[in-house]
Formats: sequence, C-alpha cells, structure tokens
Amino acid sequence: MARRSGCLALLLVPFLLLAAIVMAPVWINDHRLARMVDRIQEYPLPSGTDFGSFDPQVEVSGDSGDCWYTIRFELSTERPVQEVLNHYRQAKIEDPDGDLGDYEVVAFTVFDEPGTHVDGTSAANSVIIDLDGMYSGSWMDMRCY
Repeated sequence: MARRSGCLALLLVPFLLLAAIVMAPVWINDHRLARMVDRIQEYPLPSGTDFGSFDPQVEVSGDSGDCWYTIRFELSTERPVQEVLNHYRQAKIEDPDGDLGDYEVVAFTVFDEPGTHVDGTSAANSVIIDLDGMYSGSWMDMRCY
C-alpha cells in the first residue's frame, strides 16, 4: 500500500510543478497589486473621512497581453464628492510598475430613485473610489489574455 502511494505521489509531482509554473505570474502580480492597496490605505485621508464598510477590492482583466486593474474602495465622508475625488487625483501613489500616479481615478455615490442619498439624513456620505490602470510584466499572467 505504501509503495502505491509513493508511486502516485511521483506521478502527481510533474502536474503540481506545472500548476505552480502557470500560477506563479498570477501570484506575483497579485502581490504587486496588494502592495498598491497597502499604499492606498496608508495614504492620508481627507479630513472628516474614514474607510467604509468593505475592504478594498481588486479586479484584473486584460486583452492580448495587456493587464488592466481596478482597485475599488469605499469612503465615508463629510466632504463633497468632488473634493474627495480631487484628493485622490492629486495623490502620487506608486502603481504596480513603480510609476507615480499612472492611473485614472473615478468617484461615485449611490442614490435612490428620487435622487437622494441612500443613507438618508446622515451627514456622512458613502463615496466609492475606483483607481483604474494598467501594469506591465504580465506576458505570462493568464488573466491578461
């Protein structure tokens, strides 16, 4: 029985190595993006602003080897949306390639049908920030194809 288990393990080793080789670029790029998320969270917030109820989310997509990312995070703020948007547009946060501010920033809020904020009479508004950019070094990342 032990001999069969050993033979089975030896047969699985090449497949495990192949899986690690295929996944390594994904893991490396995920680490680079996670470091950017850390830099975003360390960047000073506008006054009267706190991070929202969900952790930053990262989405990666691509086409023909180009990798695009979106980092989305929520803020709860008493500041006007345009002021928060300008705060992050002026920020020089290092992207996954090491460039400063090489991304686009979009902000939006959630409204109900009549056009009032969903959170009602609260002084703090929920603002969603999206940082959209592209990173290089992705020729083997399967999400970029």
